[in-house]
Amino acid sequence: MKINVYGTESYTTWLVREPVEIDTDNYPEMDGMSEDEVKEYIRENLHDMKATNDEWYGSLGEELDQMDIRRDKIYNEDSDVIFDNE
Repeated sequence: MKINVYGTESYTTWLVREPVEIDTDNYPEMDGMSEDEVKEYIRENLHDMKATNDEWYGSLGEELDQMDIRRDKIYNEDSDVIFDNE
């Protein structure tokens, strides 16, 4: 009898990147918003907002994605063996 055996690995990775400081005065769309409203606006519009360094990045979201990693953590590591037909 021949059986295919597969090794598997799973884990979760969490990365924290260096921060980007934004000045809300440079984003007129945020004029008059409270701090909580600004945070929600950024969460919802990150990839449509101009970058703080628009010579290098197309959006604030892209800028954040390209920042150096400050901290990373791998957790929930697991391994298993599976067989065909499982």
